[in-house]
Amino acid sequence: MPRRMKADDRRQQLLEASIQCFAEYGYKGTTTAKLAKAAQVSEPVLYQHFDSKQELFASLVEQVGKEVILQWRKAIAPLRSPMDQLRVLFRLNPATTDPRTAQLYQVIFMAQTEINDPKIQTALRAHYQQYAKFLTNVIKRAQRMNQVRRDVLADGLAWQLIHSAIGFAFIKPLDIPGHATPANVEQTIGLLVELLAGERDEAR
Repeated sequence: MPRRMKADDRRQQLLEASIQCFAEYGYKGTTTAKLAKAAQVSEPVLYQHFDSKQELFASLVEQVGKEVILQWRKAIAPLRSPMDQLRVLFRLNPATTDPRTAQLYQVIFMAQTEINDPKIQTALRAHYQQYAKFLTNVIKRAQRMNQVRRDVLADGLAWQLIHSAIGFAFIKPLDIPGHATPANVEQTIGLLVELLAGERDEAR
């Protein structure tokens, strides 16, 4: 008889299995029966860990956000310059750079337009807000070092970066010729750096 999984391990297994299921059927088309089948468990087992599809999806969004922030922290830890840190972060768009999270973000984008569930909306707001908070802190450090313009609030700049990342992630799956070539990506990053630098104060 197979050894029963610990509760935390089973919960994680259900979350991982759900990514492919949501990606295949979309948020609306995914049912708890399909989620249970994808995880190779019964629906009662699924309900032991999550009260509903909404709760599972919200938990998945929360987990991915934490993973992304952890990846960002590790990536920029060796760098002293906040502007250098931002350049690295520009290349770590979770909606395009990691196949696993890129798949999930396609579902997140669909969910935003398909539903108006308060629990999901709350999860998505918190998800993007943690990214904005992280970027805002990096930008504030860059402003103090006179690397980033000070005539715009740091959180406003952070949200503009998030808007750019989401827009890029929406268009990239269409495989439009010339859209996401390495040269174009590097040029875009250069433009974002110029936007952030702006008219800086002269160092005193």
